[in-house]
Amino acid sequence: MGNQKKRGPDLSMITMVTVLILMVGLGIYALVANFVDDDSSNQAGSENTATTASLTENQPSIGKADAPVKLVEFGDYKCPSCRQFTLETFPKLKQEYIDTGKVQFFFVNFAFLSQDSLAAAIASEAIYSQNPESFWKFHELLYQNQDAKESWSETNYLVDLVKKHLPEIDANKLSEDLKNETYKNVVANENRLATAKLVEYVPTVFVNGKKTDAALDYEELKKVIEDELKKK
Repeated sequence: MGNQKKRGPDLSMITMVTVLILMVGLGIYALVANFVDDDSSNQAGSENTATTASLTENQPSIGKADAPVKLVEFGDYKCPSCRQFTLETFPKLKQEYIDTGKVQFFFVNFAFLSQDSLAAAIASEAIYSQNPESFWKFHELLYQNQDAKESWSETNYLVDLVKKHLPEIDANKLSEDLKNETYKNVVANENRLATAKLVEYVPTVFVNGKKTDAALDYEELKKVIEDELKKK
């Protein structure tokens, strides 16, 4: 009896304890990971909301104010690609998303291509000040007449355009606003906003505060919008 071997540690017990420790550790890790992910998601959402607010404040808009997706375009009225976006992409966007209450659309001037760009931007701000609803008619008119031979900044072309197509606008006041560059500082502030948001070309589009390169690819733009709608 004195020669019996001493019993060693119970391996099954050690295995059970080890498994329990691992399970507890994994549980704690999962909780921490979820907390970090949720916190990161909340921070990203807050940043996007703040960006959207800074992009849309006091800007011309079309669509329901409670639309879940806010789409912001930075554009220059002398930019051919912006013309393409407005005359080809925008009508589809309006029919499918704006008119159905899913998207509210905003436009922000980024007038940097020429003096005509600045004149058009000032005129657009003047018209928006007079009659916000007429802004979108003028917006489209500018792109339809982008190839006009007359200078927008050195002639009365823009005023004559308004007299012909927008009788609800006081053309004399518009003429004074252009002559005095009444809204030049407003346009300058929008240009600074574009620079602050790292807008490098036009048209540039933001969807719920996030910049996308899909402005001229409608199918790709739809995917971005649909992704945002799924989050709501």
